[in-house]
Amino acid sequence: MIIKFSALNLLVIFIWVFLFPLVQKQWLNLYLFDINNFSFYKVLYYLSGLISSTLIFINSLNKFTFYQFNINKERFNNAMGGKTLFFIALSSSLALSWLVSIYLFSFIEFFLKVVINDSFVFNINFSARIFLIFIFIILSLFRKTNILLKKINLLIFFSFTSIIWYSKINNISIEGKTFFNNYLNIDNIYFLNILFISCIEIMYYLWSFISNNNNLSEWKVPVPYVKEVIPIFSIISFYCLVAIYYLILES
Repeated sequence: MIIKFSALNLLVIFIWVFLFPLVQKQWLNLYLFDINNFSFYKVLYYLSGLISSTLIFINSLNKFTFYQFNINKERFNNAMGGKTLFFIALSSSLALSWLVSIYLFSFIEFFLKVVINDSFVFNINFSARIFLIFIFIILSLFRKTNILLKKINLLIFFSFTSIIWYSKINNISIEGKTFFNNYLNIDNIYFLNILFISCIEIMYYLWSFISNNNNLSEWKVPVPYVKEVIPIFSIISFYCLVAIYYLILES
């Protein structure tokens, strides 16, 4: 699967990444110029954050979810199997499930602290974490539930970004309020959110390739061609653009 960008797509990407955040800043300045009165620019600025989250959600859902791999039977003559496949499949499944669980815990904690109660203490014991990871591994084995997990992660990303946007607008402190900070000592919550969802996207693609069709039931996975690795670079490129957008917006 290779993701192709037309001239129109490139133009839309350029406008969204490099021009739209500058327009958003202007809306913010016009709103702050007359902050005591109702302003149409305030509404535009509030909605613009949701527009960006929606665009990211739609692009990921359309481009990075329903993977199709055209693999002929001849490629299985030189396929991975045995201990090698066991190690790769187990590592990929565990990595994906671990990332999804951390992302879910982070969102729950963030939502409870920012929206419900700032002093709320969210603790998940080790056994519960292992059990949830095991559930995610089971769900990832089936195409429909694996796609469902991906959609849930996109919804979490959309909600996460929307709450961050709401917090920034209303000057609500959000630093150190997620599970993210237990694993990475990075203060930029936008960057952490993008980093986690992009890692999930990459592992989701790898797992989609490994579990494609009857690969696991027949215990054979063909060695990927270069063209089947390209979507990983497409994912990285897209989320780098997302990061650039938020860097321009926050600068």
